[in-house]
Amino acid sequence: MADLNEKQKLYVLFAIFGFAGLILYYNFLLKPQLAGFNAKNKEYRVVRDRVKNEEIVMANEAGLNRQYENFQKQAYYLQKRLPAQDQISSLLEDFSSVAESSGVKILRIKPLEEPAPLNKAKPVNNAYTEFPILIEARAGYHQLGAFVNKLETMDRFIKITDIDIAGMEKDPRRHDIKMRIVTYVLQ
Repeated sequence: MADLNEKQKLYVLFAIFGFAGLILYYNFLLKPQLAGFNAKNKEYRVVRDRVKNEEIVMANEAGLNRQYENFQKQAYYLQKRLPAQDQISSLLEDFSSVAESSGVKILRIKPLEEPAPLNKAKPVNNAYTEFPILIEARAGYHQLGAFVNKLETMDRFIKITDIDIAGMEKDPRRHDIKMRIVTYVLQ
């Protein structure tokens, strides 16, 4: 029986040393390794999320480029339709060529510095202003209709605000026409 007691004491002693060894192993080796693993895992998740976001941006880059190109095309189109102040002479030339192609004889094109009282040229906003133009012409009724149609389908923003048509006694097929047109120019 004495041997059994000694063996039990020895087992208990080994168990205590084994348990103490496990505690030391956990505290000095396993716990720092697990803490480092957790820290690396958090860093990995952060980097993985950043990479995913960057991949989404890169995948969307083509879409953003297409959208940018569309905006550039729209800006060019609108610049073409809304001339700057220095492009008014080309606009007046466009009116002349449209009139010629419609069979309308323009007698006078006059930019109106002082607009009519009903149509005050005031800044609509800070980007553009109304620019009234008076066109005096001679044409037949059908030529006038073609001229107005071509004016309305021009690339520029214009608005016909007033038309006066007077018949000619010498030639009933021809009419004297006065048109007030408003266009918008960039400031």
